[in-house]
Amino acid sequence: MSTRPNTRPVLTVVTVVVLGYWAELLLRLAQTYLFHIPEPHARGLLGVVLPWLAESGWAHHGIAFLVLAGCLEWHRASRAEAT
Repeated sequence: MSTRPNTRPVLTVVTVVVLGYWAELLLRLAQTYLFHIPEPHARGLLGVVLPWLAESGWAHHGIAFLVLAGCLEWHRASRAEAT
């Protein structure tokens, strides 16, 4: 895995997005099982700030798109370095 300056920012962004997503899921689990908030009302941090985002599913599609775009960019950059 290359850590050249032109690939590190892409890997950093993808890592931050994935870790943020996991933190959001863990917060929703805590709201449901630790604070006994009913599951439909446990929206996580983003759902509290932007309720339409938690109800629509756009967050999942956006995160999947960002991760895919980041992986494709990393692949392109690593292939360019190999040549």
